[in-house]
Amino acid sequence: MEQQTNLSSKGISAVFWGSFGSALRAVLQIVTQVILARILGPSEYGIFAIASIVLSFSKFFSDVGISYGLIQKKEVSEDDIRFVFTWQLILGATVAALVYLFAGPLAAFFKEPRVVPVIQVASVICFINAVSSPSANLLKREMDFRSLQAANVISYIIGYLLVGIPMAMLGYQVWALIMAFIVSELAAFIMVYNKCRHPVRILLWQKGDKHLLVYGGRVFITNILNWIISNVDRVIVGRAFQTVDVGLYSLSYNLVSNPALTLIGVIQSALFSASAKVQDDFDRLRKALLTTIGAVTLVLFPVFAGIAACSHTILEALYGQAWLPAADLLQPISLAMPLYLLLGMATPILWVSGQTQKEFNIQVPIAIGFVIACILAARVSLEAVAWVTFGMYLLRSATIVIATCRALDLRPSAVLAAMQGGLVATVFTTALIWTTDLALRQITGHVWLWLAADVLAGGAGLLLSLWLFPRLMHHHVAQLFEKVAQRMPRKAGEPVIRFLYRSQMNKHV
Repeated sequence: MEQQTNLSSKGISAVFWGSFGSALRAVLQIVTQVILARILGPSEYGIFAIASIVLSFSKFFSDVGISYGLIQKKEVSEDDIRFVFTWQLILGATVAALVYLFAGPLAAFFKEPRVVPVIQVASVICFINAVSSPSANLLKREMDFRSLQAANVISYIIGYLLVGIPMAMLGYQVWALIMAFIVSELAAFIMVYNKCRHPVRILLWQKGDKHLLVYGGRVFITNILNWIISNVDRVIVGRAFQTVDVGLYSLSYNLVSNPALTLIGVIQSALFSASAKVQDDFDRLRKALLTTIGAVTLVLFPVFAGIAACSHTILEALYGQAWLPAADLLQPISLAMPLYLLLGMATPILWVSGQTQKEFNIQVPIAIGFVIACILAARVSLEAVAWVTFGMYLLRSATIVIATCRALDLRPSAVLAAMQGGLVATVFTTALIWTTDLALRQITGHVWLWLAADVLAGGAGLLLSLWLFPRLMHHHVAQLFEKVAQRMPRKAGEPVIRFLYRSQMNKHV
């Protein structure tokens, strides 16, 4: 019992620090993205977006998944760490060299010769990501998300606020984004390794490494499919449309996906690390799934739906008139992000339940269908590609969540019950944001007033929905919020607990 209590405490702490760091980094990303987008414009942003597609794909080859085994294994030896680091080093150097050499053909595929030197310089990121993976995963294993998030936030400040923005203001165009990216990744590696120093002596093979290789291979293949599903729309957009259009699509996607990806990384790592230690206890796995899905649906679904409701206001206020054509793209992409969050929560629990092969089998037909659908949609319009992307996330999240329920012997209706309160709050909040935005447009021409009113309407709508409908919150979610509130300073935590009691939350499992 003591071990279970300690694990639960560490899991809550991991999610708390991870969520705090994710929120802070999301704010930093939005601020820096707004400044850089205003300075650089859609065309320069499009060049960077093409380079980012190449780097995101090559990252999987510089980290084939064996480092994830450091999280999954119940016991990790020094030789395990040396073996993983050795192959990360080799693969990272190999992939970085290949990306550099194939920069020309890759630029030709996207019909953008200006991206050649950009890809060549940015290839070093493949190596940095590969060698930093062991330290990061060892910290995740211990659920030390406080250190990970501190490294992520500080490195982002160093890379983008101290390097990227000044370079953009000095006229370095796309190179401001590339250097910010490189400096940020390098700073994160230095801080993470300093926090978790591990053996760096070479070890090419040892007895028992087959487990790491087999597990890593499964994760790698699954992640390649995930990459195809998550990025094929941008690949096709980069191939079929002008660089300016690529910039518009990329900004719409990054605006909502960067915070979502950051949060998913935290939730997945916390769930995976905690669940790996209780992978035979299906009762706890079921509770973990229902709690995280219920909490995210209640807190984050209204945020993304609200962004879709006032997409024109957000882009005009933050980015300016030059980026307004992206508003029709932002709507479906923003609506897709909550579905991506559901997928991200179900996947690690499906993995620890021993169903990695099932996820792979599900993803294959979805990946093939998505590629075909995106190619056909690109012949229609850029907006058609965005709506196809939304449809893909809807199908993908539904199939993975259902597969996870089956693996845990959990009825899908239990998941819907956990989501019910969040879905009602989402509809209520989104309607209030949309109405507010429409009304303010009739009253005043000041776009910043529109945006401020929309934000206030969103916060008020969520709180008001919980106040008017006190049983919206699932009891597992109420328990989670109460435990988090108890860890907060007393003056901040007590009002949260009183609100939970006011809402007549059931404190019993």
